[in-house]
Amino acid sequence: MSDANVPTLQEANQLLVDLFADWVQDLDLRVERIDADGVVLRLPQHERLCRIGGIVCGQASMALIDTAMVFVCFAGLGRVAEVTTVSQSTSFLRAAKGGDLLAHGKVLKAGRSLVFGEVTVTVEGDERAVAQGSSTYAVLPPRAS
Repeated sequence: MSDANVPTLQEANQLLVDLFADWVQDLDLRVERIDADGVVLRLPQHERLCRIGGIVCGQASMALIDTAMVFVCFAGLGRVAEVTTVSQSTSFLRAAKGGDLLAHGKVLKAGRSLVFGEVTVTVEGDERAVAQGSSTYAVLPPRAS
């Protein structure tokens, strides 16, 4: 697939502001990479997202995975589209602590009505996965003007 209609990095970061709920924006996520092969989103380390021991809570990790999948859809479809989560399965593999979290998302299959993808979450500077998510998204039909 061509990157021709995949949002630029600047456009993708603006979409975080334009499309997502205020509480998601409060996570201060940043798109670090987006192209036809997938995406990388960053969740900055912050004590308000941690539980005892400085471990990032699962809810924040799941929000990161779910948000990354929206951009996986845009990359897979080659365009910005209205999409919604159909299913998400998340496995927590080890404690997420000690740095920013990076969500590495990729398209498994992008069809006309469904997009399948997976996201692996790591701590910056450590390639070992802390969480793994598999998701299915529905591509909604364009709204009538």
